[in-house]
Amino acid sequence: MNKAEEIFNEGRYEEASLLYEELIELEPDIRSHYYYLGLCLLFQGQLEDAQITWWMTLDESESSINEFVEFIRSISREFALNAHRQDMAIAILEASVGINLEHDIVLLIELARFYSLNLRHNECIEIGKKYLELAQDLPNQIFATYLILNSLLAEGCQWQEIFALADRQIELIRTLIQTNPTSLDSNEACRLFSATSFFSYINDAPAKGRILQNQLFKICQNNLQKLYLQLLKDLTRNNIKENIKEDIKEKKLKIGYLSYCFRKHSVGWLSRWIFKHHDREKFEIYAYSLLDNPNYLDSVSNFIASHCDKFYKLGHDVTEIINQIKDDQIDILIDLDSITIDLSCLVMALKPAPIQITWLGLDASGLPAIDYFIADPYVLPENAQEYYSEKIWRLPNTYIAVDSFEVLFPTIHRSQFNIPNDAIVYLSSQSGSKRHPETIRLQIKIIKAVPNSYLLIKGLSDQEGIKNLFTEIAESEGISSDRLKFLPRVSNEAEHRANLAIADVVLDTYPYNGATTTMETLWMCIPLVTRVGEQFAARNSYTMMVNAGISEGIAWSDQEYVDWGIRLGTDENLRKQVFWKLKESRKTAPLWNAEQFTRDMESAYEQMWEIYVQA
Repeated sequence: MNKAEEIFNEGRYEEASLLYEELIELEPDIRSHYYYLGLCLLFQGQLEDAQITWWMTLDESESSINEFVEFIRSISREFALNAHRQDMAIAILEASVGINLEHDIVLLIELARFYSLNLRHNECIEIGKKYLELAQDLPNQIFATYLILNSLLAEGCQWQEIFALADRQIELIRTLIQTNPTSLDSNEACRLFSATSFFSYINDAPAKGRILQNQLFKICQNNLQKLYLQLLKDLTRNNIKENIKEDIKEKKLKIGYLSYCFRKHSVGWLSRWIFKHHDREKFEIYAYSLLDNPNYLDSVSNFIASHCDKFYKLGHDVTEIINQIKDDQIDILIDLDSITIDLSCLVMALKPAPIQITWLGLDASGLPAIDYFIADPYVLPENAQEYYSEKIWRLPNTYIAVDSFEVLFPTIHRSQFNIPNDAIVYLSSQSGSKRHPETIRLQIKIIKAVPNSYLLIKGLSDQEGIKNLFTEIAESEGISSDRLKFLPRVSNEAEHRANLAIADVVLDTYPYNGATTTMETLWMCIPLVTRVGEQFAARNSYTMMVNAGISEGIAWSDQEYVDWGIRLGTDENLRKQVFWKLKESRKTAPLWNAEQFTRDMESAYEQMWEIYVQA
C-alpha cells in the first residue's frame, strides 16, 4: 500500500490530496490516482472538483468507463461495511452518478441498493424511476420495477401505485418467460430472483403467483448453470452416488445451513434453537454465513457458532462458498433465506449438495435445484403440492419451534398515550409492507364496534404516510383519529416483547401474517386475531396458534376476523381463558418444544437421505 492510500484510509483527506496530486504528475496514466484524488476532494466538500477529476480519466473507450464504474462499486461497498461510513458510501455513488455516464445504470442500481438498505425509500424510488427510464431490456426493466415496488411496500402507504406497478411487473415477467432468454449474465439472472417478492403482500393467490415464480426461477437457474459450467462439473463429480459407500444406518450425516441472517434477525432468533438441540452423535453441523461484512458477529451469531462443528464467515464470493460446501462434503444443505437474497439463490441453483431444502425464509423459491420445502399440516393447504416445484415435506406438528424469548421490562404505559386504564387496547405491530388497506379497514371496523377501544400501530414504515393512511380509513368509517396511537420503535427486541403487554388483543395482518411477531405475541400470552388464507404467508399465524393450543381468534373470512376482534375485545373472561391457555402451553405445546422439533427435522433429514441413496 502506498503512502497516499494509507493516509486516505486513515481519513486524512487533505494530506492525501496533495500526495495524489504528486503521484498524478509522476504517473499521469494511472487512473486510480485520479479516482482517489476525486474521493479526497469529495470528502472535503468539493463535489464539482471531484466530478471533474473523475471525468478527466474517461475517454471514448469502454474499458475506461468500466474500470471507473468497478472502482466506484468496490470502494463504496468497502465503505459500507463500516456502519459509521455508510453515508460516505452513498455520497460516493451520488457523486459518480452525477457525471452522467453512459453506464450510469450500473451505479444507479448500486445507489438504489444502498438507499434501500439505509431505509431511504423515497430516494430509492426516485433512483429506481431514473433506472427504469434508462432500462432498454426486460431484465433491467423488471429489476428497476422491483426496486420501486420494494421501497413503496416498505413505506406501506401508497397502495394504488403499488397495485398498478405490481400489475405492470407481472406483465413484464410473463413477457420474459415467453421469450425464455438463454444468454443472461450472472447479474441479470441474480437480480431476477427478487422480481416476484411482492406477490405475497399484494394478494392471496398462491397458485397463480407460484407457477409464475417457478417458471421464472427455472430460467434463472438454466442461465446460471451455463455460466458456472466448470464449477458444476466439479460438483457433479463430487456428488455422484457411486461415491456413497456408507450404510444409511452408520453414516453421520453432514448438515449445512446457509443464510445471511445468522445474527439479530427474525431468522436468526428462530433458527438458533435447532443448532442448540441437534444430536451431534448422529449429525455434523455446518453453518455458512453470507453477511456483507463477514467479520460481523453478535450474540445470536456467537450462539449459533458455538453449537456448530464449523461456522464459516464467507462474505459474497460464490466460488468460495460453493467450494467450501463441496470440500465439507455436505449431504443436506438447508437454505434459510429463500428469495430474500440473490446470493443464496445463486448458491442453491448450482446444487453444491446432493439434497437441498428451503426452510424458514420467505416461502419456497421455486428453484428446480431445491428438492424439499419444509412445512407442517397447517401452514400450507392440502392441495399446495399442485403449484410447488419442490416436494413439500410436512413435519408432524410445526415447521418451527422455540424454547423461549428474551424479555426485558416494559418502557411504555397507557398514560403516555392518554389511554384510560379501563380502555380496550388493540395492537398491530408489523412493517409497512404488510399494511394492506383492506385489512386496515377490518381493524378499524373492530375499533368502531368496541366502545372505549384504541388501536396502537407500530412497525418499520413511512411513519407519516402510515399515519395518514390509517387516519383516512378511520375517518371514512366514522372513527376519530384520536383512537389511533402510533408507537415509537424501541432499541432492542427484548424491550419490544415486554411492551406487547400494553395490548389486550393483537390484530394480525393479511394477506401477509406475522411470523416472529406472532410467536412473540403468543409467548407473551396475548390473544391474537388472524385471518387465514391460502398462501404460506397467510397461514403462519394459524399454524403457530394451533401449535400453541388455541383456536380462539382464528378467522377464515373477513367477517370472522371482525367478529373475533369484537368478541375478544368485549369478553374479558374469554381473554383470560386465552391468556391461561397460552401460559399453560409453554409446558407442553409443540410451538415451545424446540428439542422435539429438532428431532422431527432430524428424522426428516434421515428419511430424505435414505430416499436419495435408494433412488
